[in-house]
Amino acid sequence: MTSRNDFPILTGPYLGQEPPGITPIVFAPGIVSTGLYTRDIAMTKDGKEIYFSISDAAITGIFVTKLDNNRWTEPVVATFSGSGSYDFEPHISPDGNKFFFLSGRAPHGSEQKNGWFYQKIWMMDKAGSGWSEPRLADEPVSSEENEFFPSSTNENVLYFTRSGKTGKTGIYRSVFDNGMYLKPEIQQFDIPDTGLLFNAFVSPKEDFLITCALNIDSTNIDQDYYISFKTQQGTWSKLIKLGPEINNPGDNANSPYVSPDGKYLFFSSSRRDPALPKVKSGTSLRNVIKSKSEPGNGSSSIYWVSAKIIENLRPKEVN
Repeated sequence: MTSRNDFPILTGPYLGQEPPGITPIVFAPGIVSTGLYTRDIAMTKDGKEIYFSISDAAITGIFVTKLDNNRWTEPVVATFSGSGSYDFEPHISPDGNKFFFLSGRAPHGSEQKNGWFYQKIWMMDKAGSGWSEPRLADEPVSSEENEFFPSSTNENVLYFTRSGKTGKTGIYRSVFDNGMYLKPEIQQFDIPDTGLLFNAFVSPKEDFLITCALNIDSTNIDQDYYISFKTQQGTWSKLIKLGPEINNPGDNANSPYVSPDGKYLFFSSSRRDPALPKVKSGTSLRNVIKSKSEPGNGSSSIYWVSAKIIENLRPKEVN
């Protein structure tokens, strides 16, 4: 993997970034969060590879940076991405053996279409120091409907969103048994008929789930992040809205993720940093360009925060 000569020397875990406390901060400003529309993050079990998504006029694809000889490489488009189709939403299984992602590439035997004509989960297996060739997830995970935002557990249970062309849109769960995924089942939550849940991260132990939500209560007028915990009866608890430090008005929640070590919650947000100068009458073009090249400009960026906020929300009855 190549890097430009002026790319900064970054060493240590998490691109050498200063870890956050209970107040979210931008993750790796200027390195990962750059002002481009950036969301979704995934890491290998050892934390030495970080993948993230960027959607821009030039590419909608997955980037990767690796810790090589104790120095992080400049992020580049991953080898399996950038082929002309849209790729998004990377996820690596907790055991590190499977890589899932959303792709708009055409299934075998189908004609390639532009944009998100196809929305399917593709997967790869660990192969040496890299990954196998991508393949479409087998039926019954793949169907005539759209499937996206994969997330998996220690037991290789696969969670994903299925968008209903013919059925109900929601979060689905597929058990892995005897080398194959079984028929997915929609997960039940106490939400109104108008409510919509999508893009859920499930913890490796399958004891909690963080989801994006719309129209599930009177406070949920934008896309917000909610959490649910697995009860002793094996059902999902009532959804709890994450606090205002996570859900700012109009943020457009899209992608939650917890680091493999369980220490940090990552999430995408399109919030605007009030410290950035506002574009108004008399603002120079140079400053407009500069404002568009920094995270917090109103485009999606990746933020991180201590995962202690998750435990602070866990109800006593499911503790």
